[in-house]
Amino acid sequence: MHRTAAIVCGAGVSSTFLARAVRDLASANGLDWQIEPLAEDQVANRADSLGLVLVGHHLAHRCDDLRLVVASSGVPVVVLDSDDLTAAAHQSVTLLQSHDAERADRANRLSKGNPHG
Repeated sequence: MHRTAAIVCGAGVSSTFLARAVRDLASANGLDWQIEPLAEDQVANRADSLGLVLVGHHLAHRCDDLRLVVASSGVPVVVLDSDDLTAAAHQSVTLLQSHDAERADRANRLSKGNPHG
């Protein structure tokens, strides 16, 4: 099942390059995620279709606002630690893997009738 992660970097060009790098790296690691570059003002309209929002380091000061925008959808919003493309792509894939592991763990607990662990 495809899940979608948004890459929000603000200027458009940087999010497109980062999205491409994350898409390639995620695919190479066998992850089934669609990666989309989005402008900040597009996140609200897409919140219900997103599994994760990854925010460029230079927009860390906007993270709380983005969290408010997606709060009703329960979408996690994470600020990337680096503006370096390679480092940000690797961190993004690690976050996607963690998100998958958490979902699998939650599904496993629910199937055993223990939703809280």
